[in-house]
Amino acid sequence: MRRYFSDLFRENEHCYSMAIEARSKGLDPSLEVEIPQAEDLAARVEKQLSDWHVEGVAERIREISRRIESREEVSLFIAKELAREAVTGQEGREMAIERAVRVGLSVLTEGILVAPIVGIAGVKINQNEDGSEYLSLFFNGPIRAAGGTGQAMSVLIADVVRREFGIGVYHPTHGEVERLKEEIPLYRQCQHLQYTPNNEEIEIIYRHCPVCVDGERTEDQEISGYRNLPRIETNCVRGGVCLVIAEGLCLKAPKLEKHVKKLGLEGWDFLGDYIRMKKGGGKEDNGGKISPDYKYLKDIVAGRPVIGHPSRPGGFRLRYGRGRTTGLAAIAISPATMYALDDFLAIGTQVKIERPGKAGAVTPCDRLEGPILLLENGDLVQTNTVQEFLPFKGKVEEIIDVGQILLPFGEFVENNHVLAPGDYDIEWHRAELRGANDGELPPGWEDPQDFEEALAVSLKFGVPLHPKYNLFWYDLPLAELLALRTFVLENGNWDGTLLHLPLDPAPKRSLELLGALHVVRDEELQLERYAKPLLAGLGLLGPDGISDLITLEGDAVMDAVSRCTGVKVNPRSVTRIGSRMARPEKAKDRGMKTPSHTIFPIGLSGGNQRLMEKAAEKDNVIVKLGVRKCQQCGEFRVYYRCPCGGHTVSVGEPQAVPVNVKEELEKAKRVLGERSILPKFKGVQELKSKDRCPEPLEKGILRRKYEIYVNKDGTIRFDLTDIPLTHFRPREIGLSVEKAHQLGYEMDVFDQPLKDPEQLCELKVQDIVPSISCGEFLVRVAGFVDDLLERFYGMPRYYNALTREDIVGHLGIGLAPHTSGGILCRIIGFTRASVCFGHPFFHAAKRRNADGDEDSVMLLMDGLLNFSRSYLPKGRGGLMDAPLVLAIRLDPNEVDKEAQNIDVHWEYPLEFYRASVEFRHPREVQGIMDMVSDRIKSLLQYEGFGMTHDTMDIAEGPAESAYKTLESMMDKMTAQVELAKRLRAVDESDVVHRVITKHFLPDLIGNLKSFSGQKFRCTKCGESYRRVPLSGHCYCGHKLNLTVYEASVKKYLNVTSKIGRDYGVSEYTQQRIRLIEGSITSIFGEKREENTGNSNTTLDLFGEEEVATVVELGPPEETEARTVKATSRLDDF
Repeated sequence: MRRYFSDLFRENEHCYSMAIEARSKGLDPSLEVEIPQAEDLAARVEKQLSDWHVEGVAERIREISRRIESREEVSLFIAKELAREAVTGQEGREMAIERAVRVGLSVLTEGILVAPIVGIAGVKINQNEDGSEYLSLFFNGPIRAAGGTGQAMSVLIADVVRREFGIGVYHPTHGEVERLKEEIPLYRQCQHLQYTPNNEEIEIIYRHCPVCVDGERTEDQEISGYRNLPRIETNCVRGGVCLVIAEGLCLKAPKLEKHVKKLGLEGWDFLGDYIRMKKGGGKEDNGGKISPDYKYLKDIVAGRPVIGHPSRPGGFRLRYGRGRTTGLAAIAISPATMYALDDFLAIGTQVKIERPGKAGAVTPCDRLEGPILLLENGDLVQTNTVQEFLPFKGKVEEIIDVGQILLPFGEFVENNHVLAPGDYDIEWHRAELRGANDGELPPGWEDPQDFEEALAVSLKFGVPLHPKYNLFWYDLPLAELLALRTFVLENGNWDGTLLHLPLDPAPKRSLELLGALHVVRDEELQLERYAKPLLAGLGLLGPDGISDLITLEGDAVMDAVSRCTGVKVNPRSVTRIGSRMARPEKAKDRGMKTPSHTIFPIGLSGGNQRLMEKAAEKDNVIVKLGVRKCQQCGEFRVYYRCPCGGHTVSVGEPQAVPVNVKEELEKAKRVLGERSILPKFKGVQELKSKDRCPEPLEKGILRRKYEIYVNKDGTIRFDLTDIPLTHFRPREIGLSVEKAHQLGYEMDVFDQPLKDPEQLCELKVQDIVPSISCGEFLVRVAGFVDDLLERFYGMPRYYNALTREDIVGHLGIGLAPHTSGGILCRIIGFTRASVCFGHPFFHAAKRRNADGDEDSVMLLMDGLLNFSRSYLPKGRGGLMDAPLVLAIRLDPNEVDKEAQNIDVHWEYPLEFYRASVEFRHPREVQGIMDMVSDRIKSLLQYEGFGMTHDTMDIAEGPAESAYKTLESMMDKMTAQVELAKRLRAVDESDVVHRVITKHFLPDLIGNLKSFSGQKFRCTKCGESYRRVPLSGHCYCGHKLNLTVYEASVKKYLNVTSKIGRDYGVSEYTQQRIRLIEGSITSIFGEKREENTGNSNTTLDLFGEEEVATVVELGPPEETEARTVKATSRLDDF
């Protein structure tokens, strides 16, 4: 690993040296590269908070970390130290407290998240009614990024710090507590809230919290009661307060109490009262077992199918183990299952699951059992590979069982969920054999030739029957089994190879539910593989055929079946896991909300599409730009390089100045040596940054040439769904053996020299494998960077990339939304899947997991050359999603703790499987499992990871979800319901009911409400109005447009009415649909002939109505319009 990190650092330094030379030419807002490097968490914290005078804090964090392992305690100790120093200094108390809290929270969030920068708005020392002082901590919406633990700990940090300053405890008034009881539910109506406490919980937490949790206004909604309180600055909803109280102090009370007790802090006893109150009102444990959980069905979305209702047979069957692409919330299923589900689940698609966590990204594993399918001709087949399934595509009548879902032990640890019995699979059977045979495995144990051989092995070693010959006995009541036994005994015919049974619906259904594969030929059922296991389990397997040997009786099905078979038969499956599709996978380039090639302002002169060529037609464009002063000659300029050769710096307030766009474009063309600029070159209307710094036009011209868009900070990014990967085969990612050697992959995972692209290699922690589409995009970005170096900065080219293979080995930056720190990475190959494969540590370092999260990747040189803080918006959240610091070395001890809860066994021990049957808590068996957390700070923390389930190709399966390929909502909804009708584990009528009541009806009602309260906008000057002026048009004289259109209000009306009728939803729901139909008709009138395009409505209040029909020629921002006249009155709306 030393050589690996050395190679990374060497190439990183080369990129930085080139970027430093380019920046020194004075063509950018700063003469320096604006992404500082940081080797560890301490350095990241210091550089992240450089504006708060924290010089030297990195070394002190390192010193404390050597003594204390818990990051939460490190954050408290460093904040306390800073507070003690400030007490004896000359600095103001509020400033000192704010810095200490920010540093403590930054340590908690690993110097990556933006919460310490913009999630905390400030602190203030106020007075209680009795005259004593108390501390107010002001939060903003971005505190959400810190997560519940970070939010709660920030309050605890503030409490520790206020004690050092001798500041008293907060005593809330009755009105302040009551206001919050209204505010939190109101916030939930505006934004998602993970947990909503009731009034009693809010009373306990807020009344007794020693620090005042306050915040700035984040929503427009106002509270109706307890307004104008003297110590609260706004009547509007304070999102930061709601998040910290609900998701922080309430939800994380048990975790917070542990730290309080360990540190011996007084004044937090109310946490114990709160926890006891919550436990007193909790649910019973159901005898230690698990009950169906419907939470994942709560927010069902149209077009995204339900795969299984909670714990229902036919849904995903739990199989324990970790594959190459699982862990960190990612799950695996058979590729055959993906195709059997009509391609809705592709690689990277997010699924909401019943347990142990909330969601996971789908990955393939061909070692898992695929679906059991009932075909239209009556055959019951199981397809474990894609090749086996494809002949049956379009011929499936019912999916009896969707197959297995692979979940690692670490997921149960991370989610604090009790173990549940998994499938009795080949891994469990292997553990049983090892336990019965001194760790040795008998020959042929994995795939016995016939039932007799499997039975003999079980009898010899006293282990359960091999899973190859097991059936779903557990799913059928004893009465049904007895009826099936009678039918087979009376009608069965055994010819030595096949069991022949008459075609009868009831016994056939029993065989289907048992998973006893069969074919229908000549009006009879024929069983081969499961013939003898079936006869044995029913007590009918005699030496010469069917005999009434043993009576099937007893209280428990499995005991009766085991007695008849002669050996123990474990349930083939006990635990089913409900699931539904959520977000589709993503692999797409990123731009701003209004895609632009350059951050150069042209006001309204470029039209709606902000076209530079249109702005160039005007003599001068008035835009607001920052005033800059040359450091050499003292002249005032608006650009970065003065004609004298000096560099300018920002001074004073931005001013409105005339800009000759045509002249500026001509200058830029001459610099680049371009003869012409491609059409549809887009700028921005105005700059949002504090100093209003424009980007050099040359960069935008080159971006237009390579058809790429700029992000708000000057960088170019590609968004991808995160998927973990610990092992790979060079063949899978398009990597030759020679290139693998160059990248440092000289040995395979079994410590053998790498000679074949089929050998298995262990992925290094900062290497990534993005999608092929990302590779093609990065080739264009590399061309842009090379042209920029050569023709703008006058330096040699760097990438010289013609194909995506030329990008392999180059460095990039991984950056997650809501963070302010990038992670250095290296691209080693590409995949056909629409995801980014990366080491679990890499994703965790970005504070992400693999439950469907997506992040961005950018080339390192692009970030170093083009990123600038001067381009970032000045408002709240402007610093989010920007690489303010770059972590160049990944330390497993400093990443999110979820990555340490990954198990790295090659085999699970027998004790684990037996613990799962007893529904034991994962903590009870964690000591016998090989976990990443046990390897931290050892030589094996980076490598030597194992996995239990290999797969031949990590990209086998649909590359794109059907949700993205189906065009209309009607098509998606039809496909969703048709799939639900085929899935045994799904109730299609319940799906339709949930879609209508949870998606369509709220959407229709919300859009109708938005239409009635919409604003009106002028398409010429961009001015918007809450109410139409009396003149009936904009102040500039142009007509006004609606901002909410009829089509958007009615978009789900037809599909809602149709599925409501077709699938027999309740009369109550149908009445709701008819009421909404009536409301919409009362506003828009009866149905009219609809245009094929989108319809924008322009209002002339006292005359005609102008309907502009938009004909789409490409993306929405590149459309042109033609105008069609029609007469109407405003009353029609």
